[in-house]
Amino acid sequence: MLNKSIAYRLSIYISLAVISVFVAFIIINFLFNLKIIKENIQFKADNTSVEVNSVVKKYVVTTQEVAKNIADQIIFYEKEDAIGPFLDKILEKYPFINSIHIRLDSTIEVSHHYLFTFREADSTYMYESNKPIVTCVDKNPNYIELVQDPDVIWSEPIVCERNKHVVASYYSPVTQSEPNNKNKLVGSVICELSLLHINDAVNKIKVGKSGYSILLSRKGVYISHPRKDFILERNAYDIPKKVIDLDVSEINDILSGNKGAGIIAYPEVLDYQKSWLSFSKIPETGWLVVMVIPYAELFEPLYLPILKMLFFSVLGILVVYILITYISNKQIQPLSSLTSQLKRFSDISGEAYAGEASLNEIQQVSDSLNLIKAWYEKNRLKVSQDAKLDKIRYDDILEAAEIQQSLIKLEYPACPNVKEIDLFALYKPARIVSGDLFDYFFRDEKQMVFTMGDVSGKGVPAAFFMSMSQTIIKSVGANPELKRSAGIVEEVNEQLYSNNIHQFFLTLFLGIINIETGKLSYCNAAHTTSYVLKTNGHLDELKEAHGLPLGLYRDRGYHESKYQLEKGDSIIVYTDGVTELQDENNLQYGDFRLQENLKSLAGLKPKEMVKRLEKSLKQFIGDTDQSDDISILVIKYEG
Repeated sequence: MLNKSIAYRLSIYISLAVISVFVAFIIINFLFNLKIIKENIQFKADNTSVEVNSVVKKYVVTTQEVAKNIADQIIFYEKEDAIGPFLDKILEKYPFINSIHIRLDSTIEVSHHYLFTFREADSTYMYESNKPIVTCVDKNPNYIELVQDPDVIWSEPIVCERNKHVVASYYSPVTQSEPNNKNKLVGSVICELSLLHINDAVNKIKVGKSGYSILLSRKGVYISHPRKDFILERNAYDIPKKVIDLDVSEINDILSGNKGAGIIAYPEVLDYQKSWLSFSKIPETGWLVVMVIPYAELFEPLYLPILKMLFFSVLGILVVYILITYISNKQIQPLSSLTSQLKRFSDISGEAYAGEASLNEIQQVSDSLNLIKAWYEKNRLKVSQDAKLDKIRYDDILEAAEIQQSLIKLEYPACPNVKEIDLFALYKPARIVSGDLFDYFFRDEKQMVFTMGDVSGKGVPAAFFMSMSQTIIKSVGANPELKRSAGIVEEVNEQLYSNNIHQFFLTLFLGIINIETGKLSYCNAAHTTSYVLKTNGHLDELKEAHGLPLGLYRDRGYHESKYQLEKGDSIIVYTDGVTELQDENNLQYGDFRLQENLKSLAGLKPKEMVKRLEKSLKQFIGDTDQSDDISILVIKYEG
């Protein structure tokens, strides 16, 4: 070897070195791809599991929210004798809710303490009674466990004998606020979720070519399965050893969500093919999503890339060996000669663009840089355009806020020429724009109208609805033909309903003061309680509710109440952003704290009262962000 020429030795040494590198590269890539194969199994299962999880959660979370909403509003709707339409709309909107069970304690003053509504064919039915109503699931142990065990909020699957649906029931407590700011349990709402809908939705999700998904209850019962005869008839603890060879403790770990990785199984649905099972838990219910994917489908996408890698690696070794031998025989010509040879090779290939099929590395780098440059220019323009659009949107929101602010009266003194009235207000939006509204204006020389309202929702849509509502209220309130406050509210409700395409609603307190006599007529449409502060510090509550929120129902009747103001009396109206203000410990400001603060403000001017209330709210919230709009209006009757 030493007597050989330098070119010969150089070609041998370099060739051996390059071949060794290629062999090492092949081995490393092979081992790396084996790792990718294993990771790909879990990755594919996880991706599909997320989709199944999302579908199941849609039904589960919606059912939970519906039950909680019913629990929050059931006493109000029952007292307003509007429970029937309310529950009918829920069953109509959510076809997967099989039935609703409602129980209220006898201490609650309502017409009926037990209600049961259910779906039958294309109709809905409702039973009302003051005695317990026996249904098709009452005697089922799973249903009894849900009712009696406070730690269970979702029942195990139950067969509803009425329509043969497999259902799972969700429990939500009905509570009522006490004077000490604590909630008292006064009933329950139980919603039945039809698992037939979940099974159909889950089975529609494609898991590879022949894979499928299963839904298990907390106790391992089949909730969803491609074979409907397995549902409620099979249990994870009864799976044959031929399918999965696991003991009871291992199955417990899987159902509890403690087993992170998947396992191998041989499901009978796939003719006992070797398959990969992956698990993910649904926290809201404790149910387990099981993804079943045949091993052949998991490995199939990687077979062809591995073969291509081996082919091109062997071909690369041969090409490199030939090139090195040729270069060595030419005594390693300068780089320009190499460039010329590579260019000639590119010309022979007949490709004008040196893409992936080209062996010209320099051309590949050049083309790649050109592509990156073009992409960068395109992306830079897009970023610039997005920044301009964001600025335009922000400017639009600021303009909307300015327009809204122009509708709010914040110039004081408010009524310099009216000695009988002194007033002051606080208006603090939680965002740039607000859903709160208040206003005051004189219908004539004797009567002053004042309002305080709160629009459902937040942000720009609620602000637009607020502005429209305020305009309508002022227009209707100025109509001399409408004498009563209830009549004004009814007309406002009619106009809001006709223009309410987004289903917003407005709670409203509207009062009319006769400044000569001190007579107050007011109508409260589901708004917060208002107060009259006497000069001696006594606090009268104007807590009567005269109807539902505005904008939801047409032709709803409203009534009104009256109050005789005395000289020095102060009327305080506000939005729920005051009493529901939360500190860093999520404790609310509350009605009791507000009442005690108001009693201490007797004899003060409205401006001083509002400033002290604002200071109290700031001290209470501390560094916590304000989560809801805050509005307070204080009107003092000077007689």
